[in-house]
Amino acid sequence: MCIKLFMNMRKFFLFLMVALPMVAGAQTTAPMGIFVSQQQGTVDWPAVREQNDLEFVYIMATTGATIVDSRCLTNMVQAQKTGMPLGCVHRYDRHFSAQGQFDNFKATVKGCQMNLAPAVMVVPDNPYDLNVKRLDMLLGMMEKEYGVKPLIMTSQEAYLKYFSLERYGAYHVIIVTGALKFPSTRYTFWQYTDKEKVAGIMEYVPGLKLHLTYKLADVKM
Repeated sequence: MCIKLFMNMRKFFLFLMVALPMVAGAQTTAPMGIFVSQQQGTVDWPAVREQNDLEFVYIMATTGATIVDSRCLTNMVQAQKTGMPLGCVHRYDRHFSAQGQFDNFKATVKGCQMNLAPAVMVVPDNPYDLNVKRLDMLLGMMEKEYGVKPLIMTSQEAYLKYFSLERYGAYHVIIVTGALKFPSTRYTFWQYTDKEKVAGIMEYVPGLKLHLTYKLADVKM
């Protein structure tokens, strides 16, 4: 019995020796896309385009009704010059009206040729309510303006609490986990890490992967 137990343990450790490098490799696999904000500082966009195998970029634009990402305009202009498909992100703030938030986003991204549907980042202020009615109004305004439903960018926990309802079934979703474990919820994009290294960007950058059942064309404008 001891010999059998030893053999089973040996097989288990051999399995770990094989499996662990695969997990580590997954962490360094080049992302299909990235999410850039002022946190990344100055970005060398030609280098990002030429030295990486990236298919798209999402750029942080606004928060609430008054805040504009300090690198938004520069990132939009420079990324657009590379020809890389891009979309812009608004961070929802329950304290401001839907109209105020929409106006802030619209004014900020005006002139930017977005190729991808805009995204609304939803980070609930636990334990406070999300103000779903206000969020729904914002989503509706953005859909009317841009002709496509905006993506909902949120965590798995918030998705299960707020967005797994049937009325959100037609929305594409970016699930933010920051971990290698695949999301347990449905998703179109997965932000699997916020610590990806990309040529042309000195700081770590969030990496995005597209679900295998979708194509980038599914979220193009």
